[in-house]
Amino acid sequence: MKTIDKLAILCILALAASCGQKNDEPTPVKPEVQPETRTLTFVLPTVEVEEGEEAPEALKSAWQAGDQIVVHGEYAKNQVVVTLSSGDISADGKSATLSVEGLYPYQREDCASTLYASYPASAVDNLKHCFFYSKFSTTNAELMAASNSGDTFQFQRITGILSMQAEGEFDSYQLTTAKKEALGYEFLQVKLTDVEQNYFQYYGAPKVEVTGSVAGSDIMVYLPDGTTLTSGFNLKLFKNGECLKTFKYTEPVKIARGGVAELGDVTDELKDYVNPFSPDVKDLDATGNANCYILTEPGMYKFKAVCGNSTTQYLSGVEGGAVLWETWNTADSLAVVGTIVESVSFAEDYMLLNTAETLHPGNALIAAVDADGNILWSWHLWVPATPISNVDASLGSAAMDRNLGALVVTEEVTSGKPDALSFGMFYQWGRKDPFPGMLSFDGNGPFKLAGLYQMKKITTPVTTEESIAQPNVYACNKNGNEGYNWNVASIPEAWGESGDKTIYDPCPAGYRVPKGNWSSSDPWVFKMANGWFKIGTVVFPYCGYMDDNGGSYSKIGERSVIWNAKSTSTVLGDIICNGSAAYIKSEKYDGSSARAARGSTVRCVVE
Repeated sequence: MKTIDKLAILCILALAASCGQKNDEPTPVKPEVQPETRTLTFVLPTVEVEEGEEAPEALKSAWQAGDQIVVHGEYAKNQVVVTLSSGDISADGKSATLSVEGLYPYQREDCASTLYASYPASAVDNLKHCFFYSKFSTTNAELMAASNSGDTFQFQRITGILSMQAEGEFDSYQLTTAKKEALGYEFLQVKLTDVEQNYFQYYGAPKVEVTGSVAGSDIMVYLPDGTTLTSGFNLKLFKNGECLKTFKYTEPVKIARGGVAELGDVTDELKDYVNPFSPDVKDLDATGNANCYILTEPGMYKFKAVCGNSTTQYLSGVEGGAVLWETWNTADSLAVVGTIVESVSFAEDYMLLNTAETLHPGNALIAAVDADGNILWSWHLWVPATPISNVDASLGSAAMDRNLGALVVTEEVTSGKPDALSFGMFYQWGRKDPFPGMLSFDGNGPFKLAGLYQMKKITTPVTTEESIAQPNVYACNKNGNEGYNWNVASIPEAWGESGDKTIYDPCPAGYRVPKGNWSSSDPWVFKMANGWFKIGTVVFPYCGYMDDNGGSYSKIGERSVIWNAKSTSTVLGDIICNGSAAYIKSEKYDGSSARAARGSTVRCVVE
């Protein structure tokens, strides 16, 4: 043992000695990159014009004192803002030369360029690594970028221009298209080197309208390369925030990088602006867009013509509006047209509606239509008879106190049964549009619809697009004697099973279809003899459902199905045929799914 100890000590001493020798050696120091000072020349792009013609005024043709250019190498932290003075600019204004300090060139194997320039500096949004990219915080500006060849930067135009002239006292404009095409972006990034094949661009966060300033009579809209206005555009002209004139151009327009689409003087084609919105019009989507809006008082309302719960997916080709049907949730054949909604129209990307002077409790379905009357999207209007509130629940979130479309709350009666007005509307799993619910506990059919669009049943499946165009069509697919799905395809994320509320979710703003299922371990109370049951503090009626094999109404007072957003693994062929639900049969929780073609209730929960 002593011999081993001596050997160990000798090894330790030898190791310590060797470490000490290494520590005595000087540590190599990476040479620090030193900034360079160079005399740089910035050259504007040339403008090709025919002999005897002048360059379009819309294009920048000369540098001016005060113009600012960003020059960068690899990192944004090393970029330099160059401000031009009159002494730097050539006599013809086409170039500017000056000494620039603090430059950090960046060498790449795939190009000879080492420095990159962007104009105007006010729009540059380079972050961290720049490499050979120029990133801009807008697209509605005359954007230019360049790479160096030695000490010279030959700029290239990044955007194209839509140009026109209009005489009048205007200070700003707004441009949109009927088809809601992308006209601008919150940022644009380009890769530009001395190798032409290296050029490319990409955008982020599209905008369906662009705004800008009017200088004198010139209106210039800067658009990204490749922008195509397939059916022209709509222009509004403002003074101090007030719209004075409008102009509609109906021919296609295509924008190329560095090009100018010159429309000339449009003064004679301007129209006086007529505001379609009176001061009394209320915003239905002030708290968010939805497929369902709750009305509690008569009046004039507006909401953006967008797909369901989206804020950006504007509908294209809208020419007007229509009232599809109205109901009082009763058998009364006098559920008269116009007793909930008198009229629906479309103006300036908004759906406009006027309610009846005395608003009757009930439900209605309205739509945006094209020039041929085809339905582009539809919205459910819900007029409850009593105020809606939220109740605590073991549903993962606070829930509404009633089913979607119900006019009153289901009461926990101990004699008799609850009011059938608490049943609400029926939905096929994954669809956004409602179907009429049951009239009463007597099982005597659905409540009546007033209007041109009555419910239609078909026994063949439809696509999602067809279901949107035909919101009154109750579809199913018979597999032998058994219907299973209304859709020709699987739709597992129709209501946002694993993510956010989708454009097909039927609930009002602030609510959504529950994401998860309710298990049989929750505190259930069943009172089938009195027509109700509850989960925790949330009360539901035994309101039956619409069958999946043709839409017959059945099991009123005996069963109920409450949808949630999950799909199930039940598959026939390659189609997911079930939606997740709480299936109540008699006085027990009898399952966690039901056929997607079945018409059943939705109980919205707080998002």
